[in-house]
Amino acid sequence: MTSPFIDHLGHAIVPIVVLAAFALFRKYLPAQLSTTDPNSLSREDLDLKFQNTKWIVATCMVVVGILFALITHAFLAQINAELANRYGPADFRFLPQTAIWWIFPGLGAVALSWEITLRVWALIGSRAEVDQYIFWTNSNPRYGGMDSTKVLRWLSVVIVLPVGVLTVLDLNSHDIVGPTEIRACGYAFATCKVYPYNEARRMTTIEGFRDRDGKFSSRAGIVLDFSDGRRWSSAGLSNFEKSVDPNFAVFLSRKTGLPMNFAESEADIPPLAPTP
Repeated sequence: MTSPFIDHLGHAIVPIVVLAAFALFRKYLPAQLSTTDPNSLSREDLDLKFQNTKWIVATCMVVVGILFALITHAFLAQINAELANRYGPADFRFLPQTAIWWIFPGLGAVALSWEITLRVWALIGSRAEVDQYIFWTNSNPRYGGMDSTKVLRWLSVVIVLPVGVLTVLDLNSHDIVGPTEIRACGYAFATCKVYPYNEARRMTTIEGFRDRDGKFSSRAGIVLDFSDGRRWSSAGLSNFEKSVDPNFAVFLSRKTGLPMNFAESEADIPPLAPTP
């Protein structure tokens, strides 16, 4: 159990990191003049020119961000489902919880909506006007004296790109419950593990899990222990459900011929010694 001091320190780290990041951005990525000589208009002229444009750009950024997040999330979820379907028909399929497919789309929406909006504007409008707008936003004290375009580009490379790679490596994660065995495919397209029903020795329903502080969270599932000491849990990939699908429980009982045991969490189930 962590102390209150550690808990408060953890909450304080986030704003400290953010403030430190903005200080570094202002130092190493300061606002710079545009290459298209925006000084042909004074700051007052730019304020007047873009007083309505800024709301249009902001609205477009929100729309672009939402579309990026929705389309990318749907694309990732569809690929994950297609990879799970490649093994053919199955009685039950367990896919990763849907929340993980929102991480990359969400970060990408924040970091890329500005870049996408400006590039579309340059294609359908004037590149010089876009450069003027970038200069105007960079020189605005509200933006902290940073080159916002470069800042977001670096965030895309340093944060969004690695998260995207890690997300792609998880696309093949799924568990297939078939007629004779369970096939569990994990992270980074590793070789799938096969769990034959005839090697199952114990079956247990769990209600959830405890975190490192002992707090209990509901995430119901069925845990199977096998003769070789391996263990499989239906709660490993699925969403946080409060109860097990009764049809799934009946299916496993019929396939394994084992009685159903009960435990609060998987950690409460003692290991099963491998059968010689």
